[in-house]
Amino acid sequence: MTTSRPVDLRGVLDNDLCIACGACVAADPSIELRLHPEKLMFEPSHPGNQAAADVCPAVGVDFDRLQDYLFPGAEPTAYGVVHSVMLAQSTDRDRNLKASSGGMIKELLVDLLSRDDVDGAIVLQHVDGLEFRPGLITEVAEVDRLPGSIYHNLPKDRALQLLRENQGRYVLAAIPCELEGIYNYVMKCEPHLRQRIHTTIGLLCGWQYNWHSIRAICQFKGVDPDRVVDVSYRGDGPIGKLRIWTDDGNEVSTSRRLDFGYQVAFDRTFNTPRCHLCINHANFLADIVVGDAWLASTLGTKTGVSLVINRREDSDTLVRSLADRGRVVFTEVSVNEIRESQKPSIAFGNFAYAYADYLDELGLHRPRMDGPNKPAARPVERREVATFHTELRRKIELQRARRYRLLFWRKATREFGRYVARYWDWFRHRVLRAGRDPDSTPAATRATTSIFR
Repeated sequence: MTTSRPVDLRGVLDNDLCIACGACVAADPSIELRLHPEKLMFEPSHPGNQAAADVCPAVGVDFDRLQDYLFPGAEPTAYGVVHSVMLAQSTDRDRNLKASSGGMIKELLVDLLSRDDVDGAIVLQHVDGLEFRPGLITEVAEVDRLPGSIYHNLPKDRALQLLRENQGRYVLAAIPCELEGIYNYVMKCEPHLRQRIHTTIGLLCGWQYNWHSIRAICQFKGVDPDRVVDVSYRGDGPIGKLRIWTDDGNEVSTSRRLDFGYQVAFDRTFNTPRCHLCINHANFLADIVVGDAWLASTLGTKTGVSLVINRREDSDTLVRSLADRGRVVFTEVSVNEIRESQKPSIAFGNFAYAYADYLDELGLHRPRMDGPNKPAARPVERREVATFHTELRRKIELQRARRYRLLFWRKATREFGRYVARYWDWFRHRVLRAGRDPDSTPAATRATTSIFR
């Protein structure tokens, strides 16, 4: 397989690898991000040119260069640059409950927006129905009106557009691949935009899904997806519930863990394909990273706890100052909590690196990227990724034919053993409170996490 630089985005389009970060739109203004009517994921309207390919994170990401650019002089670990790791939780119960994972992002936004050297924050906002896009907020009062985590694939080109159009300094909240695209573009095309980014708040990413996932769960629940006016994936406890509202005032709520239909509709084969090649779930390029703390020591909490990775001293100081003012509580832990919370297979890219090698064997396009976690990765066997790839292609065909019921019965029959095994792993961890990683030495115990509600 050739490793020469692609001249356009043809390989990305042919292999469904776009993640809709929007970098190509900034580099080649002739491109628009559109929801593909069959794939039900956003992608470029056409292959574009060399400039678009040069910034696309589905073509490549040079993590070594980007980390030197963003954190000069800092030595990355297998988890990226790490200044400190914390478990933290907002003391605002309503904010905490709505987030399901600690409420830390909104606490950070409230504090940063109150500063004289911050002119606003570029964050995800609800537009209409299933449409969410990056928008600019400037007032603290706007923070609690923001949606929580949104899991389906969305166009994110407006984030770069807002940075380019507005003088000042801004907080940017983003998932890992979004920051990859933004910084690819900024570093290569408009370096002055770096000065407009005050702080990046990164999310620990648990995959994004194509819109077939929403249509499938709507079918299972008897909801017309074209009448959906809003959706929420979290809230009301640490795991949270999926809620769907329709234009006739109805609300459908379902357990994200216990509902079999949810497990079908949000099966990993509904992920956008580049997610299976992602080695950056820990968001290596963000200043401060926030996500769910899936730890045995925090399972007794009723509202959720955030895992916080501070990649700079400034963000560490920020969390401590919030604690001093009684707005958050936290306990300092170690990188072992990153490994335990996210599983080593995800933290180190064990599957993703092996899958990339397999796609090379097949002569298929895949992004060129090696993260700081590669030396720690233990790639899974070729047989596992080959089986996954075959199954993925078949299930994508069924999704695009909208044969969601067949996917339901497929999981209930031929895939049921794997479903039970996965549920047992969840039960051991969530109910029996067994650790997820036998090789991890936890720094947090139930005694040290008793400060969380």
